[in-house]
Amino acid sequence: MAKRKSLFLSVVLFTILMILIILGCTAAKKPYDVLIKGGFLLDGSGNPWFKADVALRGERIVKIGALEEDQAKVVIDARGLVVCPGFIDIHTHCDREIAEIPRVDNYITQGVTTVIGGNCGGHPFPLKELFKKIGDKGISLNFGVLVGHNTVREEIMAMKMADPTAEEMEKMKALVEQEMKAGALGFSTGLSYLPGIYSKTAEIVELASVAARCGGFYASHIRDQGKKITEAIEEAIAVGETNKMPVVISHIKLADDSVWNELDRICLPVERARQRGVEVVLDQYPYTATSSGFTSSLPDWCFEGGKDKFLERLEDKKTYERIKDYVIERRLTSTKGIDPLDMIFIARFSNKPEYEGKNLKEILLLEGKQPTVEAGADLIIDVEKNGGASGVFFQMDEKDVENLMRLPYVMHGSDGGIQVVGKGVPHPRSYGTFPRVISRYVREKHIITLEDAVRKMTSLPAQVLRLKDRGMIKEGTFADITIFDFESFEDRATYSQPHQYSQGLAYVFVNGEMVIDRGAHTGKLPGKILKRLESD
Repeated sequence: MAKRKSLFLSVVLFTILMILIILGCTAAKKPYDVLIKGGFLLDGSGNPWFKADVALRGERIVKIGALEEDQAKVVIDARGLVVCPGFIDIHTHCDREIAEIPRVDNYITQGVTTVIGGNCGGHPFPLKELFKKIGDKGISLNFGVLVGHNTVREEIMAMKMADPTAEEMEKMKALVEQEMKAGALGFSTGLSYLPGIYSKTAEIVELASVAARCGGFYASHIRDQGKKITEAIEEAIAVGETNKMPVVISHIKLADDSVWNELDRICLPVERARQRGVEVVLDQYPYTATSSGFTSSLPDWCFEGGKDKFLERLEDKKTYERIKDYVIERRLTSTKGIDPLDMIFIARFSNKPEYEGKNLKEILLLEGKQPTVEAGADLIIDVEKNGGASGVFFQMDEKDVENLMRLPYVMHGSDGGIQVVGKGVPHPRSYGTFPRVISRYVREKHIITLEDAVRKMTSLPAQVLRLKDRGMIKEGTFADITIFDFESFEDRATYSQPHQYSQGLAYVFVNGEMVIDRGAHTGKLPGKILKRLESD
């Protein structure tokens, strides 16, 4: 009887052992969370594609190679598709709405997995509050932000057209340090916007030095993108060179038809600086139109003291004529015989939404006025007088866009922001920048190769941002991955109908989570806030 019982127990134990072995073998066959099989892998380095499988576990890429025998909880058939790092947009204004619109649909549907805000001198102040709001809700993609000089200056000096006093400078430096310690990645200027336009180079150098000590870089919307662009680039380089910090020249362009096709105005100062050991790169969006408010169309002095002083100046006839003459010279003059009234559109104007999507000529005719340059200047002043608007300005030559894109130190960036479908008629760059580069400039026009386009969207901005674990598909890096069909990936947003998502995007992973599944947003919010320094 005892022997029989012992035999029974042995059989039971053997059975349990075999079950455990079988379960162990099954588990061993499924060690991954996600397995992306058979794609054309572009690792972000600029090297040619190669066939490989990519395995994810948790937030990271854990294996790359021939993994045909391996299994995972989720298997993606990527045969015929491009598998590359998620795109990094180093120049956006997503900071303005990201806490309220955490899905960021118009960027994630471009294959973008990281956006950087706080550009052109403006950021939400203080950053600590913004980061808390984002942390409470979550976001679909990764987000970093810069300290904006205009924000800091206005906080301390309002709209004063003067050099800062010693006390004001110390207060501004303290704010820059506060925001860097909160987690900002660097320092930005918008030197053709208020109130940054009132500052001199010495002020920028001193404030940027604080960000440099914290390991940040310097990004500049330079003072001039036309006849004085060389001097403006040299000023930005001087800030970086003095402080031994990297420099990014924002949304590079020749935005005055008097200097179209004069690329040396950009290349010579940049390449001379790089020869001296200054780390300077440029970002660019793939369009011939800019977009901004109309304040930069008016002289800087007319805004000194704030909105009330501006309105008061408009009441003086002589002052008004001075402002009007400036608008005509600055915004409504062409050396190429182009009618500027045809080339300036209203994107968003809350006080007169009926103007949205129309150019200045159409608006003047709508108002029963003759479409003259003088009437156009009056219209621009009136728009600013009545609360201001954002505009779309056709200012660049397509050949310049192409030639700048070929430069090895130029990245792709949208200069756009988060959009709500149907709201206004914004620049299409907010919906289409990254697929447009691939469809128009890689596939159709052969301006650059796909490998180089991806490098300019991934490892190059990651290098500038000092993101060691992003921007490349390598074992151990965060699993930010974009998968698309090269033949069909393209932008659909146009100037007249901008609220259209791209097509040809298959999958997007952010920190190992699938956010786009066969072109559709999954609703997941796995993004992280990327910080230079942790909060105190």
